[in-house]
Amino acid sequence: MKKSENGITLISLVITIVVLSLLASVLVSASIDNSPAIETLNQMQDSYYEEQTKTEERINEMTDGWEDIIL
Repeated sequence: MKKSENGITLISLVITIVVLSLLASVLVSASIDNSPAIETLNQMQDSYYEEQTKTEERINEMTDGWEDIIL
């Protein structure tokens, strides 16, 4: 009796899954880099750090004369 070979092999299935995973990761990476939401978050982060720096400068200005008063 001759055995018929129907279906796909395990190796071809694994190769297909690996290729699809690589394509999906490239697609997700590309879509995240160009996302308007990511751009907005980056702008918010920059704004936060600018405000934090301004606040630290104001605190330093306010506390500059304290050493003379305390000592």
